[in-house]
Amino acid sequence: MTPRHKGIDDYIRKRAEAVIPLLEDLRAFIHHTLPGATEGMQYGAPVFFNAHGVPVIYLFGSKNHVNFGFLRSSELSDPRRLLKGSGKPSKHIKVYPGKPVDKAILAGFIEQCESLTP
Repeated sequence: MTPRHKGIDDYIRKRAEAVIPLLEDLRAFIHHTLPGATEGMQYGAPVFFNAHGVPVIYLFGSKNHVNFGFLRSSELSDPRRLLKGSGKPSKHIKVYPGKPVDKAILAGFIEQCESLTP
């Protein structure tokens, strides 16, 4: 079976033009904020692994926004209930092109992902 995307660069190139720069920016932000982060493709989307090799973050580019998701969101502290989605272990924050991104909030969740172990 041929993979749908050859890698994250291919995935980003095939997204809606409006979200491509946002995906690139968020990808760089994850690498800057999550020490030892590596990346790969899972479930047809970019996934980022912490230094323990645990898949912790995903990006999903739709036509008009990006879901900045956390694969183990049930293990993260979210007292303000910012994470959305119907899945129990995996929730996200929607990020829209041209709208301000509160990177401090994203960084707070990313920092929690550093210590997640298998």
